[in-house]
Amino acid sequence: MKKLLLASLVVALFAGFAIAQPADVTSNVDVQVTVNGVWTLTLDNNAVDFGILEPGDVATPADIVATVRTNQKIAWYLKLNKDQDLTNTTIPGEVFPSANFTYAGSGGAGVWANGTFNLLPTTAYTADAAEYKNLGAGTALTTTLSLTVPAPAVAGVYTNTITYTLTATP
Repeated sequence: MKKLLLASLVVALFAGFAIAQPADVTSNVDVQVTVNGVWTLTLDNNAVDFGILEPGDVATPADIVATVRTNQKIAWYLKLNKDQDLTNTTIPGEVFPSANFTYAGSGGAGVWANGTFNLLPTTAYTADAAEYKNLGAGTALTTTLSLTVPAPAVAGVYTNTITYTLTATP
């Protein structure tokens, strides 16, 4: 009788564990993150002074490094333009011809179009597809500015402004 009672107790105990054990319950968490767009253009220098030169002199070339960083994963272009020809600040009408102030590009994996500066933004660099998403160091693009003082040139200070534009439009 003791054995039967003990066996019944063991069976009842295991049956109680089976009944007391709950079923698994699950819940979900939806996760979202918004990644901000990066679209930056920085220049390593914002002024170039070729110094004091005489008519017919060829200036030492000056380099400007433009760094482009983006995560847009779209085609992009670097455009350059001038606000005016190099113009004498004290004698109106005295300018350097465009052919005397030029640029040549280097750096990047894309295609450069070297030449003279135009009044309207003109594509100087077309990015390679590998540069469409270039975070980290970005893409460093060097424009080497070259100047030949025309002979004869009137004495004075000649100035203009070159604008660099990062754009998604060719």
